[in-house]
Amino acid sequence: MIFSSFRKFRGVALTILALGGMAGAITPVLAATRLIIDTVDQGIAGKAQIVVSEGRVRLTHSGMPRQEVLFIADSQEVFFIRHARKEVTSVDPTVLRQSIDQFSGIAQSLMAQRENLPEEKREQLDEMLKSLGIPDPDQMGGGSLKLTNLGQQGEAAKIQCDWWQIRSEQKTIGRSCVTDNQTLRINPADFATLVQLAGYVQELQLSASALLSSMGFTLPPLGLADKESLPIQLEQISRKFSASLTIVDRLDVSLRLMVPQGYRIISTPGG
Repeated sequence: MIFSSFRKFRGVALTILALGGMAGAITPVLAATRLIIDTVDQGIAGKAQIVVSEGRVRLTHSGMPRQEVLFIADSQEVFFIRHARKEVTSVDPTVLRQSIDQFSGIAQSLMAQRENLPEEKREQLDEMLKSLGIPDPDQMGGGSLKLTNLGQQGEAAKIQCDWWQIRSEQKTIGRSCVTDNQTLRINPADFATLVQLAGYVQELQLSASALLSSMGFTLPPLGLADKESLPIQLEQISRKFSASLTIVDRLDVSLRLMVPQGYRIISTPGG
């Protein structure tokens, strides 16, 4: 299950619809997996819909009307579509990796200098970083997550799951309730696509959370225990964010998954 909110929605994740090419490409799909997820972000309730088919994902969220996110699993390309502006922002994985590497180098240099600064100067540097959209300078260099099986079972959409605690830097930051496809029972190819997307989001959350934060993206820690399971419930303490799967079903209808013709294509910086 892939969710978040764009800064409410956009930050989640990086979730996505399928397309078979760029502007004007139309791909008829005969069937798809659909997941409906209830979210609460800072006390504001919302509803996300994820549609998965043929290695592609589309995410929409009630908090961001007329916007959607598209993800192509094999190329790991992400597209943000804003229908009101008739814009498509593409995120090329190669360009994103280059930006992450560049930012990591800058972050390491700043952190080395920060350690040697007197307290007053350090506070000034932290305030500058916060003004650039980096709320926690200690997390600039990325980090790792520690997962602990709590030995507790949960349930979402009448599906059983196992709760895992998520810790970072000796601090509990949330928990996730994960399940495998023997329990979820969706199309195996669609499950594999969601696992790829979840892994992609978690990698970004670990390696580039400060960079993405400066760009207005906030990704939740998914707490993936392995590559055979997905979270169907998620709770993040710091942002008072939670998400829970409510419906999972199969759409046996013909869908047209497409990037609208005539929309302006915006590439990520450096692309």
